Amino acid sequence: NENLTLYAVWKPNTYTVTFNANGGTGAPGNQTKTYGVTLTLSSTKPTRTGYTFQNWNTKSDGSGTSYNAGASYTGNSAITLYAIWKAITYTVSYNANGGTGAPNNQTKTYGITLTLSSTKPTRANYTFLGWSTSATDTTATYSAGSSYTNNAATTLYAVWKLAYTKPVIANLT
Repeated sequence: NENLTLYAVWKPNTYTVTFNANGGTGAPGNQTKTYGVTLTLSSTKPTRTGYTFQNWNTKSDGSGTSYNAGASYTGNSAITLYAIWKAITYTVSYNANGGTGAPNNQTKTYGITLTLSSTKPTRANYTFLGWSTSATDTTATYSAGSSYTNNAATTLYAVWKLAYTKPVIANLT
């Protein structure tokens, strides 16, 4: 009759950390968090055309707790982290191209149509025809107040047409 002592072997609880690309692609795979042990979150960042990855957040709209890629997670619970994105912006600038009164720069946001300024520059003896992406164009691509949909920075140059011509004396006898 021998005495046998049994000892309990405890396995710590584990929790799953899930990453959601939230409209992007390339989220890291799930990670396992062990109770009481700090987890280093994946440093992999997802991608999304037209957007810059900001951080991970416990809420898909970014209103929860934020975590940077590669940050420490100390919570002892399962969690889903959502990618938070910031749309890329582009500067649309204006050049009066020999005139005066060009509008101020505008900011174009990726995927959103920009209404160009309705401000028209002036130039003595010339008529403003609109805007073009080249300083030497003779026809306008855009009119004041029209839509700009390109996802790119640009400088728009005023296009001018001579409105004054010197009088010509003809049939003088």
